[in-house]
Amino acid sequence: MSDILLSRRRFIGAGSALAALPLLHSPLLQAQESGSVDIRRYLKNDVIAAFKQAFAEASTVLVPAGVVCENINTAIFIPAGKTLLIRGALKGNGRGRFVLQDGCRVRGEEGGSLYNITLDVRGSDCTIEGVAMSGYGPVTQIYIGGKEKRVMRNLVIDNITVTKANYAILRQGFHNQIDGARITNGRFSYLQGDAIEWNVAINDRNLLISDHVIDHIDCTNGKINWGIGIGLAGSTYDNDYPEDQAVKHFTVANITGSHCRQLVHVENGKHFVIRHITATDITPDYSKKAGIDNATVAIYGCDNFVIDDVKMRNSAGMLIGYGVIKGNYLSIPQNFRLNAVHLDNAEQTRKLRGIQISSGNADSFVSITNLNIQRASLEMHNKPQHLFMRNIQIMQEAATGPALKLHFDLRKDVRGRFMAKRDTLLSLANIHAVNEKGQSSVDIDRLDQQTINAEKLNFSLPTKRS
Repeated sequence: MSDILLSRRRFIGAGSALAALPLLHSPLLQAQESGSVDIRRYLKNDVIAAFKQAFAEASTVLVPAGVVCENINTAIFIPAGKTLLIRGALKGNGRGRFVLQDGCRVRGEEGGSLYNITLDVRGSDCTIEGVAMSGYGPVTQIYIGGKEKRVMRNLVIDNITVTKANYAILRQGFHNQIDGARITNGRFSYLQGDAIEWNVAINDRNLLISDHVIDHIDCTNGKINWGIGIGLAGSTYDNDYPEDQAVKHFTVANITGSHCRQLVHVENGKHFVIRHITATDITPDYSKKAGIDNATVAIYGCDNFVIDDVKMRNSAGMLIGYGVIKGNYLSIPQNFRLNAVHLDNAEQTRKLRGIQISSGNADSFVSITNLNIQRASLEMHNKPQHLFMRNIQIMQEAATGPALKLHFDLRKDVRGRFMAKRDTLLSLANIHAVNEKGQSSVDIDRLDQQTINAEKLNFSLPTKRS
């Protein structure tokens, strides 16, 4: 898994090729412009020339309903401050793109659509809204990146539909910064790449990804793709948790997803919130060859985060674990809260991941509260300095394994050097872990925390070791 995770952060070289295009700086004020023009006025033999002339003469270029502009096979730069209004259709060969500069807007109305065309965001105050996009020609339908070292502010992507494509939205954050982005109200289905991939976004801040419906991120065509609904990744893992290598300060909220390998994925992240997630049928059937873990929410090597209100049915649950590079376990998760999680796999005939957590380090706080888990397990590995577990109900079939597994003893594990040894606290309250017969089903390897508080448990704790 380690090599795959590493390559993923460096992935999509074809998408990065978009960044090789020069950025055209056009002044906001053009000579003698009209307010709006119909593209039909300029359509003769060359559709590329038609758009260039139209944008030179007007602030808004309209593609009317019923009009299809075909053979868009190269970059068309939308001058700064101008709008492309699509009520008809634009079609390309996979190499065509519209480049949005400062203040540009692409708006779809009355079923306006793009096929095999990329919207390439290179400026501040850009808006993409109301469009329907499809086509397996380009790497991604919307690309956010470029190689110019600049800050791009106030990006809005709202009310879009992407289906039967590779990636829907791809951000490559190697060189520049996004300060303020709202990606909202999207519908994504039958994709061969991720729905939203925010990759190596180590400089970005103030990011909201919310109110999306995601279905069938299949990635079963034999290519190395990922089967992920929403993915955010920093750069390389490090036990010192460097701020400058993490993706941070973002919220992912109100996501409904089905038929993916992973619904939400974060690597090397800090200071984020994942909230209000509803998932169905998140299973290994999707992207079988990718080699990534199967989980509704997958967190690798992150710290200082909150996961709240996650509802899962017939799905792999959650993985919160180390970042791994070439077999080295790095960046163990720390300082997080998991709250209000419901996982119901009662209808599943096969074993799927329940909730598996690895956490530790001195000066680390972990809170796990208000969980209801049916036909799945809760596993806790390693030893955070302070661990609080409250209001947890678990049922797992005895033939599968214990409902609750707490393994704190890592003295023989090289990873143990990261574990807290002093001022440790374990606090357990109102925890009920049973098998299908209602019998206690718990596996705790040892207790050696300095302070242990326990009440309202349906199981006995092992004798504390000094």
